[in-house]
Amino acid sequence: MFETIVRDQVVEFLEVNKLIGDSQHGFRKGSSCLTHTLLFLDKVVHSVEEGQDVDVVLLNLAKAFDKVPHKRLLGKLKKHGISGNILNVIEDWLKDRRPTIVY
Repeated sequence: MFETIVRDQVVEFLEVNKLIGDSQHGFRKGSSCLTHTLLFLDKVVHSVEEGQDVDVVLLNLAKAFDKVPHKRLLGKLKKHGISGNILNVIEDWLKDRRPTIVY
């Protein structure tokens, strides 16, 4: 529940201030990883039907958020104008989490 409230506040701020593009599907109402995948698949099928070459590279970004350096994330939030109570709540929440170190 907590994460949903924070996510909704941050996404609303980014949308109102036009800081998030239409190509962003995750975390947005009416969009999801599934809508992004379907849009991508439609483009690939169309390109193949037109006789174009298509190369695809797939990356598994499962739990990607847990691998983000917390200081970098907080810096980006501040840079995009997120401040005050919502930033303090996110910062406090991150203190209780340990990022996964990826080598």
